[in-house]
Amino acid sequence: MKHKAAKTILAALLAFAVILPVQAEDDFSDVTYWTELCTKDQSLNREQRQSCNAFMEYMQDQSSVLSERVKEIDAKKAEISSNILVYARKVSEYQAQADAMTVEINNLTAEISELNTDIGIKEKTVSEHQEEIEKSEAEISAAKGKILERIESAQSTMRLNQYLDILMGANSFDDLMRIASGLKDIMLYDEVTIKDLSSSVDALNQEKAKLQTEITELASKKETLASKKTEQVTKQTELLALSYQAQVIEDEFRRQKVDLEAEGNRIAGDIEAIKKKMEEIAEHLREVVAANGFTFPIVGGSLSTGGGTWHYAASFGGGVHLGNDIQCRLGSDAVAIGNGVVLKTADGCGYGYLGNGCGVGNGGTWGGGNQLYLLVKINGGLYACKYIHLLAGSFVVQKGDIVQAGQKLAKTGSSGNSTGPHCHFEIYYLGNADNFANYAQNWDGDMAFGCGWGSAALANTCDRNGNKAPCRVRPEDVYGG
Repeated sequence: MKHKAAKTILAALLAFAVILPVQAEDDFSDVTYWTELCTKDQSLNREQRQSCNAFMEYMQDQSSVLSERVKEIDAKKAEISSNILVYARKVSEYQAQADAMTVEINNLTAEISELNTDIGIKEKTVSEHQEEIEKSEAEISAAKGKILERIESAQSTMRLNQYLDILMGANSFDDLMRIASGLKDIMLYDEVTIKDLSSSVDALNQEKAKLQTEITELASKKETLASKKTEQVTKQTELLALSYQAQVIEDEFRRQKVDLEAEGNRIAGDIEAIKKKMEEIAEHLREVVAANGFTFPIVGGSLSTGGGTWHYAASFGGGVHLGNDIQCRLGSDAVAIGNGVVLKTADGCGYGYLGNGCGVGNGGTWGGGNQLYLLVKINGGLYACKYIHLLAGSFVVQKGDIVQAGQKLAKTGSSGNSTGPHCHFEIYYLGNADNFANYAQNWDGDMAFGCGWGSAALANTCDRNGNKAPCRVRPEDVYGG
């Protein structure tokens, strides 16, 4: 998830304005949804990345704490750049912390939802009790008035009027009842009515006490809710800051990645064994016929716009990228793009992480994880291709196997220098298809097939040198996109 300064985001949007429709402004009111989307370990498309960039800007505007944390991280960019491998290894630690924090935030969200429900129910109960109490008070008030009227009308002597003065001087109706209980004439007049009224008053006082308890409980729940919301915001801020720091590291790593890979092993370690194998199957190699057209390399996959060929998209931090990161599910089938032979495989790397160089020790390229190299004939051309970051132990072919277009080779994974399931895929144009068998038997083990490594390899791409072999083919030019 990329979190850039506003100017960077604007520049990225303007860069693609000529080819992309204007994107509607996102609604970031559901902060929990956007936080989870933009901080969990997953592959996002270019539009989602841009939205997450905008969300980060939005949250910085909402939180001075987050804004300050972002400034602190930005101030460390030079240090991160100069120690990129050290920082890259920390990204997986950040993700583990982010995953744990996401669980905490989700638990808080559930608690907040439950509290909101409880508060709604409690507010309704309090409201109903208040209505009942108001109704009871009105009925008791009416009953008091009738009793006093009946006492006054039934007793007209001065003696009773004096009693009435005493009664009317009571501080409360409870006092009135206490005083009235001592006035024999009144008790004789309407003892039953007064007892009923006394019972109503007692019941009313009980309801008031119950209501007060409910109001106290409601206030407590609201206080807890406010505390949970504050805690949720704090954790979301921490999570966004952590995610931003990880993204700054990933962006810088992508800018340096191609040159880091160039420093790795460029020549296949078992080239003599490969040559021997190719000599053994020379006759079979000469029998391979060209395929009609390119088969897509990953079943159910799609070309990436963010991890596109020659350069990552600006929203992905930029940087040279010599292949396409095909988006796919973990365990998708990798298949042959044409008819040909398996030149080399490298297996044995587990699930990867940013900065993981696994691949070199297994006979492949740095950071490539589990890899497969294929030489194919398609139409009139000779092509090599490589599949990177495959799933350990999933290979169903080995060097020297003759394959047909669409034949399963292995499964996709996330091995080596990888932060999620995908397949880094490259194609090389090597000249005329008639040279297929000879090239296979005389391959020098160069896993860039003579097209160069690092940033310098951009000078030797087919779209720039007029398809002069050897050159790197842009997969988008073959498959569209």
